[in-house]
Amino acid sequence: MRSVTRPLLQSDAHAGRGFTVIEMSMAIIVLGIAFMMTLKGADLVQTARAFMSSYTVQRYQTAIKAYETTHMALPGDDRDAPKRNQRPPSIYNIAGGTVSFAGDGMINGRLYDVTNPNGEQFMAWRDLRIDGAIPGDKTMVGASAMPDNVFGGVYGIDEGNLGQVGGSICLTRVPGRAAYMIDRYLDDGVVNKGKVVATAKWSPVEQQNHFDAPDDTPYDFEKEYIICAPLLP
Repeated sequence: MRSVTRPLLQSDAHAGRGFTVIEMSMAIIVLGIAFMMTLKGADLVQTARAFMSSYTVQRYQTAIKAYETTHMALPGDDRDAPKRNQRPPSIYNIAGGTVSFAGDGMINGRLYDVTNPNGEQFMAWRDLRIDGAIPGDKTMVGASAMPDNVFGGVYGIDEGNLGQVGGSICLTRVPGRAAYMIDRYLDDGVVNKGKVVATAKWSPVEQQNHFDAPDDTPYDFEKEYIICAPLLP
């Protein structure tokens, strides 16, 4: 019996091409969904990091307050700490000489003043570690004593950054979205108002990342920030 070969119909060809188009459309949709999920995942990571950082700031504030209650002095500014903790005294190099402000009731020093490795703002971290209030190497001095944050920057102490009075705990290298979230968690989410303020300025050498005032424009998610909270809770 002779076999009959069915000729290729135009509709068959269209069906083949149509199936390919559908496959491509589905692939584009899937890739789009995956891309959106990636964006949402990145936002989720930033949210988690902002929450963790806010908690860490509060933990450091509590540790400083507990130290002050126990020793009747702030860490770094504690006159008795060099003898008790067997560490160098907190001193500053000024006009070719050295001077100590220990015992004046505040943690002196600018955020990134690396020219004074034994400044109070760095010795404070050493006192807290020796006291068991925070983890870390108890022998670290200078800028290396500042704890790392999850954004690739550090937590640092300043005598009063961005116009704050009474001392600051600051985070550096914070992405704009996360900085806004930290501000929202700890305060009001406004860059230049309330107890938490921030700036996108960056001058570790000339200004030692110490500035007179915060930015006067809202958080920009495309920028990185130094964000500062009060030293004590």
